[in-house]
Amino acid sequence: MRNVRLLAGVLLLVGVGVLGWAIAAGFTQRFDLALAAPLSLQRGLSPDWLIALMQGISWVGGGPQRTVIVIVIALGLWRWRGALAGSTLALAALASTLTSDWLKLFYLRLRPTLVPQLDTVIANQSYPSGHATNAAVVYVLFALLAPPALRLRLLMAAGLLTFLTGLSRVMLDVHYPSDVLGGWMLGTAFALLGAEYCQRLSGTRQ
Repeated sequence: MRNVRLLAGVLLLVGVGVLGWAIAAGFTQRFDLALAAPLSLQRGLSPDWLIALMQGISWVGGGPQRTVIVIVIALGLWRWRGALAGSTLALAALASTLTSDWLKLFYLRLRPTLVPQLDTVIANQSYPSGHATNAAVVYVLFALLAPPALRLRLLMAAGLLTFLTGLSRVMLDVHYPSDVLGGWMLGTAFALLGAEYCQRLSGTRQ
């Protein structure tokens, strides 16, 4: 399990770079447009409740509230599984966020403009999605550091929350699907590497 986590984490990081190269080369344009066009919500055309739902999901995954959620989950994990687990989650979340921000500045991909955006964004760089990155690293790592008896159920919940967060960014037209895919890959990579790091330091079998 340890070698598999480490290898999978490294391969996902490589995949983020390869996907970024493919985006820069224009290879993902057809894929992005084919998925984004039918998913993008528009006021006056899409149900108001669905727009509000996607905005709510997206709101939870960004801004100051994202930091608060990470802190709360990390502190809860600290009390539940120990200081190493809690601090690992906090550090993994911070490292993945910094990496996501750096990659955005490196690739300088502009956000989509298929329809009017339904979420306020500060910066116009979009690859990889910070929301998708953060959701993957926090929820997946939390599940991986939970007791084995609960891990499968928590991983399923983590997958659902991570998927919905990424989906909301596409539906609000602030990210292309490949932005979200890159964020999922990046966040999951840090989750796997964080779990490996925690296991090696604790000396216990996860």
